[in-house]
Amino acid sequence: MNDGVILSGDFSEIRLPTLLMSLYRDRETGVLALEEGGIRKALYIKDGQVVYATSSDPDDRLGESLLRRGLITLAQYEDASGQVLQGNKQGRALVDMGAITPSDLVESVTQQLYDIMFSLFGFRSGTYSLELAPFSTLEMITIAIDIPAVIFKGMSRQIAWSQMRPVVGNPALRLRTRAELPAFVANLDITGDEEHLLHIAREGMAVSSLLEASYLSQFETLRTLWIFLTLGLMEREDPANRGRAAAAQPEALIEQYNELYSYVYYQLPVPPNQDGGLDAMMMELSRAHPVLAAHQTDLARFGRLDVDQALVSLRAVPEANREGALQAFLEEALYALVLEADRRLPQARREALHAHIRHLAGTSQGVES
Repeated sequence: MNDGVILSGDFSEIRLPTLLMSLYRDRETGVLALEEGGIRKALYIKDGQVVYATSSDPDDRLGESLLRRGLITLAQYEDASGQVLQGNKQGRALVDMGAITPSDLVESVTQQLYDIMFSLFGFRSGTYSLELAPFSTLEMITIAIDIPAVIFKGMSRQIAWSQMRPVVGNPALRLRTRAELPAFVANLDITGDEEHLLHIAREGMAVSSLLEASYLSQFETLRTLWIFLTLGLMEREDPANRGRAAAAQPEALIEQYNELYSYVYYQLPVPPNQDGGLDAMMMELSRAHPVLAAHQTDLARFGRLDVDQALVSLRAVPEANREGALQAFLEEALYALVLEADRRLPQARREALHAHIRHLAGTSQGVES
């Protein structure tokens, strides 16, 4: 986009996060305004960062914000509001009367800006306008927050399933964490449970499996996947590419079993190997399959086989026997993990686990069901 460009349209025709990410990637400077039901809110963006926000909603004003937070009394609010009618600024009036300190004012205005920013993600209709041009910040108490962080926090507050469903509502949809995550991910307030989703989807996983393996509620999981897809931390897996990969045995076969292993592993109580049961399981596998089980400690630690190590070990098996030996090892590893799950889980969860394993096995080429 070029400076001086003014764009406008119906807000229902464009998703706010998509538009914001475009401005971030191009490091644009300008003002994005949204209007709905007579309320106008605007983001002031400089070089891909949000630096200021305004709102015509009376509930977004500084005095109302301070009153909601219990930082001023009703009497102080009314007094400052009266001074506004006489031409004084509300924040300055509150400082002058000793209701808040100058540092309190800066902190409160900053919080007010955050509230306005995140409230924009609740807009469902109305119009938008975007003017790409420099603006003055001389009379502003500014902030500097990267657009991806604004999107992450704003979307994290949303509860509208109608927005999420078109993006991630298909349980059969396969998602994969991008091999190289963007640098801005370090500035996102990602929780451990959200990071867990990025970890287990590294090799690709169906939404249904992610829902089962997640530590979050199903709605929270779907919302997190929606956010990750929007920010480009995850991507949809191309069925055509997956079909071509399935033909490239044995790597694809090991990865298919790894999906099953991951699912079972993350059903186990946390931490899964606290009692050493998985170490004992690996010892049994090593006795039955000494070549292929060698150095496969990742199965007990992370619920996945080390693919590269498996391929190296497979070279030691006579070529004519490789296919059968690999299939037998993978099946026995799955059987051993399921036995561990049966030992640890209550009956209802065991039955659900077995049903889901049968479903996954039935939809994975090369995996015995």
